[in-house]
Amino acid sequence: MKKIGLLSLLILAAAICLTAGFAAADKDADTRPYTLTALTEKIDKLEKKEVVVTGTIVGVCKSGCKMWIAEGEYKKGDLYALVRAKDDAFKFDTKATGKEVVLHGYAVAKYMDYCAECGEEQEGAMDKCEKRIDTAKEVKDEEKAAEKEQKAAKDKSEKRELKDVTFFATKVVYR
Repeated sequence: MKKIGLLSLLILAAAICLTAGFAAADKDADTRPYTLTALTEKIDKLEKKEVVVTGTIVGVCKSGCKMWIAEGEYKKGDLYALVRAKDDAFKFDTKATGKEVVLHGYAVAKYMDYCAECGEEQEGAMDKCEKRIDTAKEVKDEEKAAEKEQKAAKDKSEKRELKDVTFFATKVVYR
């Protein structure tokens, strides 16, 4: 009887230790810091999910409400991201330009909207952006029209080009 109780206790203790180890491993995997380049490459999977991003502060507004980060020294044309405090919960250090930073929070992507840009240039330019199908004149078979519309929608979604990334920080660690 004592052996069964002791064995059960050992199995329970081992199970607790293993569960705690897996939970710690999962937590570490979620908090692995991304560089700005890695974040933008995986933005479709990471957008609006809690992530950790590292970078160099390239600028902070005078009031400390927003800052910009890049990888290393910023040169004109390099990738950068706007960082804001989520819900304006805190201000950034206005004298932190040039420092390394670790940010916890959420990234949101903005994509180029070529059709809107065409529409602003001149009226009727939408035809350049999206091929319209006039089912009454060009296509008589409804199935062919549906196939073309699906292909056009697929082509349009594949052409999404990242314009910029805004990061909403919940925690900031200056290095």
